[in-house]
Amino acid sequence: MYNERMNAGEFAKLHNRRVCVALSGGGDSVALLHILQEAASSCGIALSAVHVEHGIRGESSAGDAEFVRRLCEEQGVPLRVYAKDVPRLAREWGIGIEDAARRVRYEIFLGILSEDFADVIATAHHAGDNAESVLFNLFRGSAMTGAGGIRSWIAAEELAERFGVTAEPLRDKWIVRPLLGVPKSEIEEYLRKNGLQWREDESNADTSYARNFLRREIMDKVRTRFAEADRSLYRFSRLAREDDDYLYSLTDAYYTEGERCFIAESAPKPLFYRCIVRALKHLGAEKDYTLENLDGVYGLLAGENGKTVHLPCGIRAAREYGKICLFREAEAERKEYAFGEGEFAFSGRIAAVYRGKREEKGALYADAAKFPSDCVIRLRREGDVFRKFGSGTKKLKEFFIDKKIPKRERDRLPVIACGKEVFAVFGAEISDKVRLDGGSEQIYTLILYEEGEEKCTRT
Repeated sequence: MYNERMNAGEFAKLHNRRVCVALSGGGDSVALLHILQEAASSCGIALSAVHVEHGIRGESSAGDAEFVRRLCEEQGVPLRVYAKDVPRLAREWGIGIEDAARRVRYEIFLGILSEDFADVIATAHHAGDNAESVLFNLFRGSAMTGAGGIRSWIAAEELAERFGVTAEPLRDKWIVRPLLGVPKSEIEEYLRKNGLQWREDESNADTSYARNFLRREIMDKVRTRFAEADRSLYRFSRLAREDDDYLYSLTDAYYTEGERCFIAESAPKPLFYRCIVRALKHLGAEKDYTLENLDGVYGLLAGENGKTVHLPCGIRAAREYGKICLFREAEAERKEYAFGEGEFAFSGRIAAVYRGKREEKGALYADAAKFPSDCVIRLRREGDVFRKFGSGTKKLKEFFIDKKIPKRERDRLPVIACGKEVFAVFGAEISDKVRLDGGSEQIYTLILYEEGEEKCTRT
């Protein structure tokens, strides 16, 4: 069956590799182990297995672990067994038991790969699992990405980044699903034909779990009318994933990623939405967003400059002069420093005040004698006013708008102020009240650095 039904591209990733089978003891994983044992010598596969005991089903779960141990001993397959208290971890992490179990498994898989025990982890996901995932995603309100179903392979480096796991080295290591295109009925036939024994997980009959409900109450009935349902949904999901991957590849022309992610307003809507998803994932919202969140960001295109929307995980989106910016909100800093020479830290930036004139890009120069004695260095506050060169006093907010400084950036620019009057904005401008003139004897140089940036030493 492996050479007829397996996806050739995924099976090729197993050739001449050390393959570790995720062996639960259920029929699917037992079949996968047997298939790979049959192919091992001709394909250069060095086989091992891993079993994760989740601590969910008590004695039954312990029985699965014992069954797997005996099976691997009989077949001469090296085995690693891990026991985790998934219910406790689910409570600690504030997520459901199924999500916690999945995270535990992937963290263990990544550990095995990073320890160089194996090159590939092979899981026994099949076409039925994929069909359930497609329906689950669509019923939950997913877009085309969800219609792509289960991925047939995942680079270990990508998975480590997704789960925030430090695991090195992971280059050219994979999680692979060789049976993903194979219907469950064929796996069951293979088990019977080869006289294989396996363990039944009684929790699979519990329809309170969403996937079990889809399997028992929907897909089992669909298959009686549409015999090729699993294969049809598999083909559909592969086409949807190819289309989705292609559209994502086009987003590079409209998207800039970094501490602050930018999306060009000219991006076509299908690409604009994918740019939003890229930014959210980069900023830490892996699965916490909804279509409503994406619609809210898209709605900024019709708003005025400076308009913002709040998103999950402390992320905010704002419209900024022809672009949409997504960034993580920093806690408002209320700290302030007495004004004088020195270096002062604000939100990853250093506001530096040096005596004397220093040549440096972006440096501002001011008359030290013209600052009031009780000035402080702080971030901007509501009601601040500023007197621009050759102009009258206006609200600091209006000055920022005139300078086309994005709202997000305004909150990160330290100022020198006395009460509500601002005498200098680091990285932008100084007030007319402290500018140099022919009688200036004491000069301050004001420079704004990103934290870690090399500072100017020239005087």
